[in-house]
Amino acid sequence: MIKPLKVTMIVYALIGILFGLACIFIPRQLGAMFGQEGGPTVAALSASYGFGLVAACIFLIIAARDPIKHILWMKYAIVFAILSLAAELYSVILGYITLGSGLTAIILHAVFAIAFLVFYPWRAVKGS
Repeated sequence: MIKPLKVTMIVYALIGILFGLACIFIPRQLGAMFGQEGGPTVAALSASYGFGLVAACIFLIIAARDPIKHILWMKYAIVFAILSLAAELYSVILGYITLGSGLTAIILHAVFAIAFLVFYPWRAVKGS
């Protein structure tokens, strides 16, 4: 069950890196794509978020080589996926974004959160 976990971690991290790079290099176009307009402050915040996301996802890829040894990064991925899902739902509920613009992220984070929980090495972690 470790191989599907490794693949899931790497795919999630690669998507995160791509999104992080978009936040860094094309924040205004990314905002426009989601129907949001923002000034220079929003672009600066987006870039900061992008750098943090890229850094975390690089470590997630490194952790995917041996998920049991790096179990804290596995737990990070689970928490990040769940909190990102909650943030997207919260943003839709409060009307910050429309369901249409947030639906892709909602589905993405929900699918990965479930996959991480299904592939989590419960027995191996319990035994160590």
